Amino acid sequence: MTNGQLFAEAWDFQPAVIFGAVALFLAYLWAVGFRMNRKTALFGSGVLLMVLILIGPLDFLGDSYLFSAHMLEHILLYTAVPPLLLLGLPPEPVESLLSIEIAAKVERFLSRPTIACLVAVGTMWLWHLPVLFNAALQNDGIHALEHLSFLISGTIFFWPIFTPLQSHRFSPVVGAVYIFIAMSANMILGILLTFAPPGYYPTYMRSSDGTGAGIFRFIRTVWKLDPQSDLNLGGSFMWMICGLLYFAPLLAVISRLYPETEKRETAEKGTGDAKSE
Repeated sequence: MTNGQLFAEAWDFQPAVIFGAVALFLAYLWAVGFRMNRKTALFGSGVLLMVLILIGPLDFLGDSYLFSAHMLEHILLYTAVPPLLLLGLPPEPVESLLSIEIAAKVERFLSRPTIACLVAVGTMWLWHLPVLFNAALQNDGIHALEHLSFLISGTIFFWPIFTPLQSHRFSPVVGAVYIFIAMSANMILGILLTFAPPGYYPTYMRSSDGTGAGIFRFIRTVWKLDPQSDLNLGGSFMWMICGLLYFAPLLAVISRLYPETEKRETAEKGTGDAKSE
């Protein structure tokens, strides 16, 4: 087996995932009046990335062979897909949705910094408890729920940062603190896993005997990934790659400080000129 052969075989074209993604994109096109522009490309990129994550090599390897692949899958579903989807939303359909009282109430509640942060960070920590993580590996329904929860909690977390309604966004200072807290909490989880002993997730402890023997042998002998190094690599992904993916929205939030500062200085200057007159 070679790397090329492994990655060519490591695809699982799940009809439910593909159908759901197509339905989501068609619903989006209907909501925006079938307009094709930059926002459509961003939303479409988010949908495509989601599909590639869920049917591609990351999912295949993460299901049975590598904890590090599963961790990277979770990170991307949680911190890469939601921002792309949100950046692709135009304001008009969002305003229409929030004109419904119940939707507006839910949005206001979930957009509270403490609530959104607890939902997102709590989801990541809870699903990496051995009892829940191992249950997801053993049951397809729980596994689907796990992935869906990462997409939903990531969307809740990034909504106050990337919502198309600027009046609903956090201020730059609040947004920066909010992202930094979530980034730090998930980096702590990553560090704990990086230096943890093997055995938390028994699925990845199997030898090269039995089902998938060739793949396990390839991973152990060619990639040199034993259970310990695989667990440590997955933890490193959490605090390094996840940290980097948080860093981009953190910079975006901080960059909003300059226009606000400039606007305030202009207003103060105008007030001063008016007084001098």
